Amino acid sequence: MTDQNLAGLLREHACREGVPGAAVGVLRDGEVTLASYGVADTRTGAPVTAASLFAVGSLTKSMVATVVARLAEEGRLSLDDPVAAHVPELRGTTWAERATVRDLLANRSGLPLRMALEFDFETGEAGDDVLARFAARVAAKEPAADVWSYTNAGWCLLGRALETVTGSSWEEAMRAELLAPAGMRETAFATETRSEARVSGHEPTPEGPVPVGPLQARTYGPAGASLVSTVGDMLRFAALHLEDPALATLRRPQPGPRIHGWLDGWCLGWAWFDWEGGRVWGWDSVVSGERAVLRLVPEQKAAVVLMTNSDRGRALYRSLFPELMQSSVGIGFPPLRLDVRPGAAGDLSRFAGVYAWPDRRAEVKATDTGLVVDADGIAAEAQPVDDRTFVVDASDPDTPTVTFGAFDEHGRPHALYLMLWALPRVGFGS
Repeated sequence: MTDQNLAGLLREHACREGVPGAAVGVLRDGEVTLASYGVADTRTGAPVTAASLFAVGSLTKSMVATVVARLAEEGRLSLDDPVAAHVPELRGTTWAERATVRDLLANRSGLPLRMALEFDFETGEAGDDVLARFAARVAAKEPAADVWSYTNAGWCLLGRALETVTGSSWEEAMRAELLAPAGMRETAFATETRSEARVSGHEPTPEGPVPVGPLQARTYGPAGASLVSTVGDMLRFAALHLEDPALATLRRPQPGPRIHGWLDGWCLGWAWFDWEGGRVWGWDSVVSGERAVLRLVPEQKAAVVLMTNSDRGRALYRSLFPELMQSSVGIGFPPLRLDVRPGAAGDLSRFAGVYAWPDRRAEVKATDTGLVVDADGIAAEAQPVDDRTFVVDASDPDTPTVTFGAFDEHGRPHALYLMLWALPRVGFGS
């Protein structure tokens, strides 16, 4: 695929989905193809270019995992070390003495799950001890139920582990162990610098895309709240994983759920996807006003990166990737199934109950044909797609469904997944 062909394909699909600006890159056998589309900010009309900086978001988690793997390869830590061995603020905390670094990478550590810990992005903390202070907040909480759950807090704790192992801030550890060796010279920390190349995120409105403020929170940097990068640098990151056999350990599937529309399984900092023609690895970013996607196809020595400045970015991903993956890598991209299948979930009463964190609650009730999910006071009808997935809003490009997991011998789920976060079951319905 030529640069011109890629640019035309991106333009076609970005226009269709109403995305103001995007950049896409394809790496195949060492050859790079790049394309840009649209404007970086609808207020200024400045164009998106190969130098445009987009939020990396949760792809930061894959980068943190990469540094952890490199430190393990050098013998500076072990993936089987207890979390508390490298996060001193957690010493004496039951879950952190039991759970390992590998468990944090695998999202199965059992650490406390709280809205106040997961999403407190407005915290304006400064100073080089922000992650130490965050770890102390985690230590003060009781552990959640032992279910697989995506978690921002866990990756912040891994950032803290990088600090104690390297003796530097997590940002400096990332520069020394990843950004510099990989040649990612365009990648920066938005909490430390300002750049004219930084795009503005946009949310869709009836009047058109409207800019939104950037996500910048140093405390949550290792989870995805500070790094910005270009599509070219993200391909350099992908190339590192295609070329370094020691990093293949991060692609080994771990115990965990399949979550419809997001992943077929989780590894150590990467998700895996069982697509048509071969297994694919990667991860996604969901930041206010921005979306990004990275996919690795090691057997083809290939990678694809998409970065957008719109909440419609995942809609663009689903529109663009079927043609792009097939033409550039020879991999079929499966459609997102949202067709309602009455009876597919069997006995609906088994899903009824209360699923909760201490500061978040969802109540599920069974009806004759589906469920009613009342999450944080907002009720939605949910209709079955398969034996564990229910569609709640087919028009939502990010979270059209909810998923149940951790089923017991009676077929009753013990976790409700809202996007990727597990609410453990705390009560059963009648």
